[in-house]
This record gives sequence, C-alpha cells and structure tokens, in this order.
Amino acid sequence: MRKTVIPVLLAISLSAYAQETKQADTAKTTKIEEVVVTSLGIKRQARSLTYSSQQIGGDELTEVKTPNLLNSINGKVSNVQINKTNGGVGGSVRVVMRGDKSTRNSQPLYVIDGIPIINNTKGPNVDFFASMPDTGDVLSSINPEDIESINFLKGASAAALYGGAGGNGAVLIVTKKGKAGRSRISYNTSLTLDKAYSLPELQHSYLQSIPYDPANGQTGSQQSWGVKGASKDYLKDFLQTGATWVNNVSFQSGNEKSNNFFSIGNTTNKGIIPTSVFDQYNINFRNSSKFLDDKLTLDANFMGSLQNGKNRLTPGSYYSPLVNLYWLPRGVDFDQFSGSNYSYLNSSRLLPAQNWWAIKPDGSFSVESQNPYWILNQNPVTTKNKNLYSAATLSYQLNPWLSARVRGNYSYTTSDSQRNVAVYSLPVLLGGNDNGKLYKDVVETSSTYGDALLIGSPKITDDISLDFTVGGSINTQRYTSSSIENNLLVTANLFTLNNLQWPGQNGNGISYLQYSTKKQVQSVFASANIGYKKFLYLDVTFRNDWDSSLASASQKSFDYESVGVNAIISEIFNLPKSINFWKIRGSYAKVGLGLPPAFLTSSQVYQVNAGTVINPVSSPVTNPAFSDLFPKPELNETFETGTELRLFDNRLTFDFTYYNSIVSNQLLQAIEISSNLGFGTGRFDINAGKIQNKGFESSLSYKIFGGEKFGWTTTINASANKNVIKELFPSSLKLSSDKTFVLAGGGYNRLKVGGSFGDIYGSVFKRDGEGRIIVDADGVPLRDENQVQYLGNPNPKFILGFNNSFNIGKLGISFLIDGKFGGKVLGYTQAKNDQFGVSQATADARDNGGVSIPNAVYENGTPYTGLTDAEKYYSKVSGSIDEPYMYKATAVRLRQASISYTFDVRSKYMENATVSLIGSNLFFLYKDAPFDPEQVSGVNPGGVGIDMFGMPITRSVGLSLKANF
Repeated sequence: MRKTVIPVLLAISLSAYAQETKQADTAKTTKIEEVVVTSLGIKRQARSLTYSSQQIGGDELTEVKTPNLLNSINGKVSNVQINKTNGGVGGSVRVVMRGDKSTRNSQPLYVIDGIPIINNTKGPNVDFFASMPDTGDVLSSINPEDIESINFLKGASAAALYGGAGGNGAVLIVTKKGKAGRSRISYNTSLTLDKAYSLPELQHSYLQSIPYDPANGQTGSQQSWGVKGASKDYLKDFLQTGATWVNNVSFQSGNEKSNNFFSIGNTTNKGIIPTSVFDQYNINFRNSSKFLDDKLTLDANFMGSLQNGKNRLTPGSYYSPLVNLYWLPRGVDFDQFSGSNYSYLNSSRLLPAQNWWAIKPDGSFSVESQNPYWILNQNPVTTKNKNLYSAATLSYQLNPWLSARVRGNYSYTTSDSQRNVAVYSLPVLLGGNDNGKLYKDVVETSSTYGDALLIGSPKITDDISLDFTVGGSINTQRYTSSSIENNLLVTANLFTLNNLQWPGQNGNGISYLQYSTKKQVQSVFASANIGYKKFLYLDVTFRNDWDSSLASASQKSFDYESVGVNAIISEIFNLPKSINFWKIRGSYAKVGLGLPPAFLTSSQVYQVNAGTVINPVSSPVTNPAFSDLFPKPELNETFETGTELRLFDNRLTFDFTYYNSIVSNQLLQAIEISSNLGFGTGRFDINAGKIQNKGFESSLSYKIFGGEKFGWTTTINASANKNVIKELFPSSLKLSSDKTFVLAGGGYNRLKVGGSFGDIYGSVFKRDGEGRIIVDADGVPLRDENQVQYLGNPNPKFILGFNNSFNIGKLGISFLIDGKFGGKVLGYTQAKNDQFGVSQATADARDNGGVSIPNAVYENGTPYTGLTDAEKYYSKVSGSIDEPYMYKATAVRLRQASISYTFDVRSKYMENATVSLIGSNLFFLYKDAPFDPEQVSGVNPGGVGIDMFGMPITRSVGLSLKANF
C-alpha cells in the first residue's frame, strides 16, 4: 500500500485555497502553494506560516491499530513525547511537546475540527497503596477510523490564538466527512494478539526462608532466602495471551449541496491478565450542507462512545495480582490456590473465603499478601465511561473576500469506577469491619464553547496580500467529582450505595469526598497575515482573556501577542535548480494561563467529607506587603526560528526549528513557610519561578524511489530539549536555596533551582568525603539519613524516529524504529523483588557467594573488599535505599511494522480490499531498565520515570482487513 510522506514544512494541511484559487480538501499536502488549517480552523497558505508544525494522516494512524490513537504517533512526530499509562487498552496517554513547562499541566490543548475540547483525566499517583486504576481519557474514546488527520502545533506561536489553553501547543484533530459525487461503504477489521515479554527476571532456585507447612499450621515466611531447591515459574502460566478485536463500518455520500459521513465501531479486548476485559462502542455522524446559493454552509458533527472495563491494572501492591505472584514464596505450590481453588465456602457465614498460603488456621493473615485470583474475583474494579461530543458551524459568505462564522460545541464525559472488597480479604483493606468495603469514584466534566468570527482575504494590490480574522469566544467548563470509601455494609458483600451506612462522622475506612468547580473564559482576538509578492510574510495575533479564576485577583484579565515573519528565499534569489523551495522563519509569542477553576474561592480550597467541611491545607497570600506573591496568571514567552527546504524535484524535504521558551509565575501550592514574614506561618499558594526549555526539532524525508512498481520513502525525526529551573521560590520568602518543590503524583519528582523538571529524588548510600560507600561491620551499606538527594532525570535528552515505507507494486511494507536517549528512571518493582529474595539478581548473588561493593569502606575508613551476604545486603538496601535502583532510560525499539497487499476487485459491489500483517512494540534493540521506561502510572506532572508495579511490556501481532464497497 503506497504511502505519501508528510514533510514537516507543510504543517497542518487540509482544505482549500485561501484567496483566489479553491481546491479540494485533502488530509495531506504535497504542494507548498496549498492552504493549511491553523488555530481556530483558520485557513492559511502553507508558505505563509511563520512557525513549526507537523501533520499525520489518518491512514498512518490506522496502518497499525492501537486503541488510543495517540499511541500510534510515537516516533512519527518530532519533539513529541508520548507516555502510555498502566491502564492498558482504553488507558490515558501523557503527551508533552517541547518539554514540560508547568507545575500544573504540560499537556497540549486538543481541538476537534477547529473547536477546543477538554481532555480531563483522573489518573492514579505513584502510590504503594493505590486502590483505583487509570480511568482513561477523551482521546482514548475517539475512533481512529473517523480521523482524517492530526496536526501538531508545537509552540506557543502556533497556538497563540487559543490563548492560555494553547500555551503548551495544540493537537488539531480533523474528522472525516463525505465527498461530493462519491458514495462508499468501508469495512475495517483487525485482530491482534498481545503477549507479555521482557518480564521481571525472577529466580526459582532458592526456596522460602521458613517453609510453608500447612499440616502443622505453619504459613512460613514471605521472603525466599531459603535453601537451594527448584520451584515452578507460575508467572508465565498466569499471564494469558491477550486479544484485541476492532471493527468499524463507515458510510459516506454526497453531492454538490450536501455530504454525509457516518460510522459505527467496536473494540473488544481480553487482557493478558485473567478476567481483564474492555469493550468500547463508537458512533460518529457528520453532515455538511450548503444553502442560499452556496453562500450559507452548515457543518454539524456528533461523536459518542461507551467504554466498559474490568480489572485494569492498578499501580500499587495490595490490588495487583502480579505483585502477589512476583512475591509468592518459592516452594509454595500455587496450583493448589489457582483457578477456582482461590476460595471455598465458609460454613459459618456461607460466604466465599480466601484460600491462600498466608492465611493461618485461625483465619488471620501472617503477612500482607492475597491470592491473585481472589483479587481479580473478590476485589474486582470496574470502570464505565461515557463520552459525547457535538458541534455545529454556520458560515456565511458575505462577499467574495469576507465571511462570517458562528460555531459552538458541547462535550461531556463521565467516568464511574468501583472496587469491591469482599469479606475475608486482607484485614488492612477492610479497615476493621467484616462485611466488606466499597470504593467508588465518579467524575463528570462538561465544556460548552462558542465563538463568532469574521474572516477576510481582501485583495490589496497585486503585490500585497492580507488575511485577517477578528472574533470573540466564551468557554465554560464544569467539573464535579465524588469519591466514596465505606466499609459499613449492612449486608455482607452487597456492593450497592443503598447498602452503605453513614454514622455521621468520619473514621477508619469511612469517607465521602465531594468536589465541584466551574470556570469561564471570555475572549476577544484578532490575527493578520500580510504578504508581499508571495515571498515575504508578516503574521501577528492578539488575544485578551477574562478568566473567572482571576475574579478575586488584582489582575482580572490578561492579553497575549505573537509576531512572526518568514521569507521565501527561493522566490527572492535565483538558486540552483536542485533547490525547489527554501524558506526561513522566526516568531515570538507571549501567552498567559489563568489559575485552576475557582482557585480563589471556597469551592476550590474546601471539600466536603461525609457532611464535614475539610479545612484547606493552604491558602493564597493576601498581605499587600507581599504583592509579588499574589495569585497571577502563568506567563509563557517563546521564541523560535527555523528553515524549510525542498530539493531534487521535491523528493527531499527538510525542516529544522530552534526554540527557547521561559514559563514564569508557576503555581506552587502548599509551600510551608516557618518564618513570620507578616502573613503568618503555615502553608501558602504562590506564583513564582521560571522554567526554561530550549532545543531543536528536525525532520528529513527522502523519496529514494518514487515509481509505481517500486517506491521507497524514508523519514527521520530528530529532536533534543534541555530543561532548566531558572528560578523557584522568590527571595522575599527567605527560603533555603536547597529547598525543593514536590510535584503532584507521587513524591519522587521534585523541582529545584538549577535542576530540571521531573528530577527524581530519593535515598542514597552514605559516603565519606572521598565518595566511598560506608558499610557496617557486616559489610552492609549504610543509608545517608540527612535528606533525600538528586538521583537523575527521566526525560530523554535526544529523541529519534526512523520511518520507512516501501511499495512493490501492490505490496506495501513499512516499519518504524524509534529511540529515546538519555535520562534515568527508578525501578521500585525491582527493589521490592530484591528485598523478598525473588529476583534473579538475588539468586546470582547467592551463587557467587555474596555481593561485591566497589569502592567501599568501613565506618573507621578501612577499605572493605569482601563479599556481603546477599540476604543481609538486599534486605537492607532494597528496602531503604533508592540509589542502586536507578537505570538508564535509553530505549530503542521496533515500534511498529506492517506488510500489506491491495487487491483491486473492481466488481459491481467492491472496489478494493487490503490485507495486512501488523505488529507493534515488537522488540527492543536496546533497553537497560527492567521495565518500559516510557510507561507511567498516571498523567500527573509527577510520577514520570517511576516503575511502581507497572504493566508488563507487551507486543502485539495480528491481521487487518480494509474493504471498500
């Protein structure tokens, strides 16, 4: 199947010609004279753009299917970092363009057909005791088959017209629509099989420290530091082959007056963990119609989805079946507890009771461990998501060069997650009562957006062109959440809300948190693009926002501007014939960002817990003497410059961009201030600090062979980003320069002046003045008790994507290799496996007679050169020192590959059909960490680069069929 590579310099292409010439819409631009769709859906000539952007066509998203469409983009877009979460199929993704910028959120704005949407997520933190899974996001609910193209506006200059919401860039999603004079039915199906690989290296040659002896009522120990022996590898038997089946049917038709597009889709997944399932149903309808002699155009769209998931993996130990299997004491026969043997009927209560090695004859637990099958069947977690999006655009052509446009959308998402904890579960989970326990999280978000625009392209002179836009918008966002934790069930194991007791006060295992906010942003904006002889362009934008989150602040509104210029060198000078096009460009943008919804009102800082108002943990500074600390909007100033080249009859394209951005007035919440500076002692919220990102991004594409019998196109995306915390706490607070700010999401990631966003901090070895590790009398390293220290940064220093597409007649072959180089990540899973003596590393150490510690000394300074007993070493180090569990984050993988063949049927009912063999995440060419370094627990600012019992790495291989009728 032949592919056309999208060069970066064409930015985000879709539709028609901006001024005199009108051309058909297209998802991929191949000529620089075509127009592109930019912010707010405004059309501009590609040659006039003064900033960097990059487009991915819809067929590239579906070539190798992934349920969340953004996972298909890894390695294909320069300087876009995508982290998938532990949620698996239907899980969220964390997208960052040009580095993390904000303590609140560095993810871009998402836009569907020119209108912004809210992609709220509620993901888990990196928490050893986590109880609820990742619930997914709006992007995971969109059917990739409905997408025409995705366009990445990477910097503030490109997305300035979207205001503060676009400060981190924007992702423009363009949906499919019908085409005039064409009717078609398309059916797409794919079936992929998922298999876990690169699992934690576990040992099966040393047995339980104190053996399990049920005949004598002895459960034994949780650790496996016992004698030599053989035990079975139960993990590989427990994990199953997953399967993902995706089906989609679409209908499109149209004439010169109206066109329609309709699709229905379904995704069904069986996970690699038993009982883990996911189902999604999608529907999409879009109509575009013309009235009043084609002057009036109505474009309406509706998308909806339903998602049902069960037993998504939860980060943490208590509710992870894998962790309880990792730590199964060696020598214990898991087969007697697996499958239906996980429980038995308790004769006294006639309820299922847990069957597990750690349960004593009296029913008590000797250690905090549960049967993996009990967790899946008696502690199940379910997630039900509903998403809908509806939009309408009404455009009227006032005269040949001026049109008016009114648009609006409404989006709504709800996520309902529930975990049931049955009687006879681990007592610490039940919280002291014995009728069961229920967790329930419900999140609802809605967004209403509307704008009015005047878009003009008047002809000034033959040499001077002008494109302008003026307008205003209003955007209202609502967010409500409720979180229930209740262990006072009236009837045992009946997990319904009307079976819960509420004694009127909080206690162990009792809480009911309610939270609700509303935020509205009212805006006016304008943009103009002035061209001279089609070789020199000036682009300026202005926007002013009135943000309700600043209603009580001294600065109630804020404005932002951008200016950009470019010159088409190939039009100015006579260049060699080999150079078809050459452009240089530069731009500057200043973008603001308001505070969180209702941040300065009681609905933000107060919560209600089972009827009791919770006092705020922090509050804004209000003392006039410290006005520099008052709440204020975040400010992003970005400069970028770049060049674009086409050579050798447009066969080679090259794009390069350098950028430098500084984001100031970061929101730092709950800062502890112990000195009396005039506004009291306690925790306060301030806006301060500066975070700088600078780097480059580039894309090189070369059509090596372009024939129909044989074609080969190769594309390389390369980028690097350097992040520096230039400032953090203001000098007026008189805080120590060593003080750090902990990012939300787990506590490991912190900010410090001179460091980088996401730096990982943890415990380290105690060392002497020469940097040598200090050990005790047994040769066991000591921990530095002074403070947590810097361990490394998880973000890559360099990102590379290498994409190749071949066509041999009707046979298509493609593959993508991508690599992320540099950075360090923390393997908490490996540390705990070492502590319990179940890792292969502990077996190797025992086989070798102990652990060698290079450059070590006793406390008196005498060099230590012996071998430390493996049990003593790992029991101490892995349980309290993070430093040895830092790994290189560098990873190079074969991200995806496909082989396809297209049959030209040309019958009365079928046009063609394409059959493909597809694979994704196939294998690593290099990986140092014992887990996937790019996987995260959730989408929070903190938690990146920490493996807290994450999902095993999986590869997917399968078949797909596309048929057009």
